[in-house]
Amino acid sequence: MALDHSALTGMFPAFPTPFDANGRVDVERLRVLVESLIADGASGLVPVGGTGEYTALSPVERTLVVRTTVEAARGRVPVVAGVVSPGYAEALDTGKAFVDAGADGLLLVTPFYVTPTDAGLRAYFERYRKEAGAPLLLYDIPARTRYATPPAVIAAMAKDDGTIIGMKACSADLTAFARTVELTGEHFAAMSGDDLLYVQHILLGGTGGILTSASLLPKAWARIHASATAGDAAQAVRDHRLLAPLLDALFSETNPGPAKKAFELIGAKLGPVRLPLLEPMPATVERVAAALKQLPDGWI
Repeated sequence: MALDHSALTGMFPAFPTPFDANGRVDVERLRVLVESLIADGASGLVPVGGTGEYTALSPVERTLVVRTTVEAARGRVPVVAGVVSPGYAEALDTGKAFVDAGADGLLLVTPFYVTPTDAGLRAYFERYRKEAGAPLLLYDIPARTRYATPPAVIAAMAKDDGTIIGMKACSADLTAFARTVELTGEHFAAMSGDDLLYVQHILLGGTGGILTSASLLPKAWARIHASATAGDAAQAVRDHRLLAPLLDALFSETNPGPAKKAFELIGAKLGPVRLPLLEPMPATVERVAAALKQLPDGWI
């Protein structure tokens, strides 16, 4: 599937990696999850990445998750695999393996531990795009990487360097998001990566979302997305507020622990998390369970 910015609209769920009782990647459960997400209206799929516990998986396991996702998707929606390596060599090896496994594009995080300069980031993505041989989305998540990509740099990467076709924006800086949309123009997909600010991102010109909770509640998010893109901000905000207690509970501990517990509570168990993550605290589980019960009928 030839991936460009025009395909990056709607919901691209960032889903947890299922594990079996022995802690191994549960391939069969992953296939079922992919099928259900597509049936419930996912526009694309984002395996591995942060929600998929990239840093806790071995290189072989990461590629297995991507290959299984691609096979289960059967070309019905694009697969954009998340690459969350701290530096170039590992990121490139991983990205090439994902492309060989059939990924249509790569969601590449800005390098971390060594904090880049703006010029260094542009050079990093430019070389990566040439060597990986796949369309790239910028993964901008300054809370994890200590680097917030300036809007002017994003625009230069998209329009001058030709290295990225879109981005996942995980930042509370709405001014920066609005400026990014303005500078990048219509041939760039600015996708929200913030479940709490999704409606605002869409109203500011975002094209869709790469969200954790969209894997859990694809029907609810499809409704919110439809209202927001149609310009019905009031309805989108009302529906989003109904999700607020659940979102608050899901992100009260490090993702994807509470999300996996939420899947279990709705009868779609995805197994445990891996160290250094631990199972959510009982109080968190209680909050998640209570919030799920408050959702309107048909949202799960």
